[in-house]
Amino acid sequence: MTPADSQAIERTEPRVLTRPEHSVSRKNISTEALKVLYRLQRSGYTAYLVGGAVRDLMIGGQPKDFDVATNARPKEIRSLFRNSRIIGRRFRLVHVFFRGEIVEVATFRASPEPPEGPDEWAEAEHEEVEEASEEPTRGRMIHEAATYGSPEEDSIRRDFTVNALFYNIADFSVIDYVGGIEDLRDGAIRTIGNADKRYLEDPVRMLRALEYRVRLDFELEDETRRAIARCRESIQDASPARLTYELFEGLRSGSAAGIISAWCAAGLFDLAFPGLGCGGDTTTEVLRAVDQGVAQGAVFADSSLIGAFFVARFHDLVGTMTAGDTKLDNAELLIELKAMIDPTAAAMHLSNHTAHLLHQGLFTLTKLRRPPDRGRQVLKLARQDYFHVAWDLFGLSAQVGLADRESYRSWSRALDRVRRGKAADEIVPGGRGPAPRKRRRRRSRGRRRP
Repeated sequence: MTPADSQAIERTEPRVLTRPEHSVSRKNISTEALKVLYRLQRSGYTAYLVGGAVRDLMIGGQPKDFDVATNARPKEIRSLFRNSRIIGRRFRLVHVFFRGEIVEVATFRASPEPPEGPDEWAEAEHEEVEEASEEPTRGRMIHEAATYGSPEEDSIRRDFTVNALFYNIADFSVIDYVGGIEDLRDGAIRTIGNADKRYLEDPVRMLRALEYRVRLDFELEDETRRAIARCRESIQDASPARLTYELFEGLRSGSAAGIISAWCAAGLFDLAFPGLGCGGDTTTEVLRAVDQGVAQGAVFADSSLIGAFFVARFHDLVGTMTAGDTKLDNAELLIELKAMIDPTAAAMHLSNHTAHLLHQGLFTLTKLRRPPDRGRQVLKLARQDYFHVAWDLFGLSAQVGLADRESYRSWSRALDRVRRGKAADEIVPGGRGPAPRKRRRRRSRGRRRP
């Protein structure tokens, strides 16, 4: 959004809901996020809980993460939290690390860049781009001074009205500059400002609009919906790293089947992920099985989630290669599997490890087709680093009828027997092998040497 576009949005006094007027409660905010908010506030800074966390708390949901916005600069934030680091290239953020949680803290900004969520630093998110102790260059200081802004400017540059609400820890109020409270009440997803410009600014917002529609059971405001059809080709301009991130977010949301279906219906999925393909009814059933697993607390690896798009094609391939009682040629199958997966893995910038687990996880399904005949076979296979991916895909396959359910039950019983019959560390999901046995010292025979 350009400065002119920002001025075009009607500037009014923000709507403020006092504590009795909204449902946001500190008991539903993580202890770690509260620590960050209170330390910033007690140090003299403005500190707001922002984004999807406020949205979800307002409608009675439980956020999966908590982000904070403040008027403190990155180096000031870094000095307050020893357990933090500064990341980012175009705009610096601070990650505050706690055991099991990362709280992201950003300075209020006026510039719409970088888009919310991972940008180009997502490809190197584990790198600390600039230590707080280092002196930034004059050019960087000027650039950042131009991008920092007020809370109102920070609200206006966000994507959708329902994501632009602030929770003020100082007085426990909810602050709304863009009409997000009304849209939450009406169940509407609406872009802030001109929808076409917002999508062209950041094409990933089109994916998010449809994801929110499915996950929140809201409706897209008319212009927000129509602009997707006009701008959908621009999704090809988004970085592969950000597209892959959004895909995994959707797959882990518990609403994967509906989200992928919405992306396909809008013509976005094949443009964003040309190697995966929208698939057919079987793939939709597999994604529903993934959603069911997520609802039951299952945690799927990246390789398992991407494998959900390939598992039906893999079973079809194996069926074709073994038609007419033909013995399966493993070498040929590996070649075909490589041709099936590698172009997609490269286009999505999947790591070599993720691609390796996907290859071997699918290939291992050929060994799981028949019930095991001995415990040593089960133990040997379960020790492999890719077995957890194979087991996820085997379970999904059996659930939708792609694999024999009796074979799945037989393998489950065999794994249980191995676990009961061996030491607890003899079989570990994820492929870590058993702990090495302690070697017994041989007793010396005869007199000891002086």
